Amino acid sequence: MDPHEFEHDGTRYEVHFERVVEGWICRILREGGDTSHVMAFPDAIGFDPSDVRESLIAGCEAAVAVLDPIPPTRH
Repeated sequence: MDPHEFEHDGTRYEVHFERVVEGWICRILREGGDTSHVMAFPDAIGFDPSDVRESLIAGCEAAVAVLDPIPPTRH
């Protein structure tokens, strides 16, 4: 599935989708960042199987709205 790009609060994001045995993995990359947030959507839970792409996009865009803008610490 092709990546999806969107903007939230003036920041650009790109989502990469990966199909795995259990469902879908989405990696959300913030423009200019070097880390990604990983979202998992198991089969039959969390997305509409009749419109997978739009469901995954909606879930990722909703997640970005509540992600902490402070980068994670590295120990």
